[in-house]
Amino acid sequence: MLRFAKLADRPRKLYRMTGLIPEQFAVLTNRLQPLWEEAERERLSRPNRQRGLGAGRKYLLSRMEDKLLALLMFYRFYLTDDLMGWIVGLDKSNVCRLRGKLQPLLEKAADPSLGIPLRRRIPPGAKKISTWEELLKVCPDFADVVTDATEQPRQRPPKRTQRRWYSGKKKRHTIKTQITANAQGKVLQVSGSYPGRVHDYRIFQQEGTAGALPEACFHFADRGYDGAQGDYPDRTMILPFKRRRNHRRLTPFERRFNRWQAKVRIRAEHVLSRMKKYQVLAQVYRHRIAGYNQTFRNVAALANFRLAAAPV
Repeated sequence: MLRFAKLADRPRKLYRMTGLIPEQFAVLTNRLQPLWEEAERERLSRPNRQRGLGAGRKYLLSRMEDKLLALLMFYRFYLTDDLMGWIVGLDKSNVCRLRGKLQPLLEKAADPSLGIPLRRRIPPGAKKISTWEELLKVCPDFADVVTDATEQPRQRPPKRTQRRWYSGKKKRHTIKTQITANAQGKVLQVSGSYPGRVHDYRIFQQEGTAGALPEACFHFADRGYDGAQGDYPDRTMILPFKRRRNHRRLTPFERRFNRWQAKVRIRAEHVLSRMKKYQVLAQVYRHRIAGYNQTFRNVAALANFRLAAAPV
């Protein structure tokens, strides 16, 4: 059975198993512990519980380090519950239940700001902001941002819903999620998850991504968001020039502009690449679609946590 004690003095193996170095793992454990205790207190003191507080079978993984290790290994390798049970010494049903209790807490522990709307992230008590320069001093994350969407293959859905989930771009059934990241590679916003048939720009509109950011913010996106400049004239949307069908070719200036814009926009691709180091977002998604968005948000929070705590 694998326990954290076996990896505590082996930082390289711990990093390969979880994606975190020992210092990061310790900080995340300390943040997760009070959240777990509060959630367990609420669960055990619910009105319809027949047993008294403290009664019932105890957790075999009693230490928070072991619980967190099991969850991060699941994200890192996306193993089946049977195999995870063999590794940590639990039945597959207990592995599933433990994961279900930990997943709602991980985002709050890794990056609680991810769940706060962008316009509410100004620190409390700050003086009234009247200029763009003053806003950047308080919230430098808004200097320039990049928005992009990613698709992940999913298992074939029932026949009656296959068309809804089919992506014409990927030629398979996918689930799509949009992120907005800043210049430093921090994920600022995660959208809901949509069927692969939904266009990127439709997600952009439904999530109100443009309106969530200040008007003077430089907002970069790819050709999938064509039309945003006309639909949001009060926003600074920077999109690449697009050659229209049966029209002239791009001018040298337009090509140079597209190269410069791509160098800025690639930041979102780098963020998604770091997130997909966790195989739960890279392989074919096998679990319930209803819980996919929370899993995506947890991995995004982990990416932010790694970026802020101690980049490796």
